[in-house]
Amino acid sequence: MLPAARRQFLTGLGASLILPATATAAFARAARPRTLRLYNTNTGEKFRGEYFNGEGYLRDAWQELNWFLRDHHVDAAIEMDPRVFDLLWRLTMQYRWARKSGVTINIHSAYRTKETNEKLRSEGAARNSLHMAGQALDVTVQGYGIYFLVNHVQRIGAGGVGTYWRGKFCHIDTGPPRRWYSRI
Repeated sequence: MLPAARRQFLTGLGASLILPATATAAFARAARPRTLRLYNTNTGEKFRGEYFNGEGYLRDAWQELNWFLRDHHVDAAIEMDPRVFDLLWRLTMQYRWARKSGVTINIHSAYRTKETNEKLRSEGAARNSLHMAGQALDVTVQGYGIYFLVNHVQRIGAGGVGTYWRGKFCHIDTGPPRRWYSRI
């Protein structure tokens, strides 16, 4: 049985979640199925599967990913920007040479409510963080260090790319192009 918060979220999304490939035109030209292998470091949950079938985003997968990327502090989720999923897929493709079975991307932070983001301000969260709009993720890749990750993240065409050396993770988002480095 699903937790009440998840049932309410999934029910509320309705049938509007399958998007045609034109929703992200850059990826529409490369119309082929896309799969992800993700691990949420906060909840221990895993997502493994196809989220895009070559023609559009799969509704069930999108709902599952939205919940998977929720603010785990309060079990709140929103409809994530589908370009975030595509950034994760593009990052996965940067490691395709590494393993035949693919790599798993660790999610350290995804959607944040305004309240959660405010609590994280002392740890360096931006006041108007794109995490609150479902447009940002903090990630690592299982089995690979920060140097590989930084090089690969810079190649995927993310809007914002933040490198957090002490935390050994990268921030990626679908906002305007910008780069930053932090010792946090």
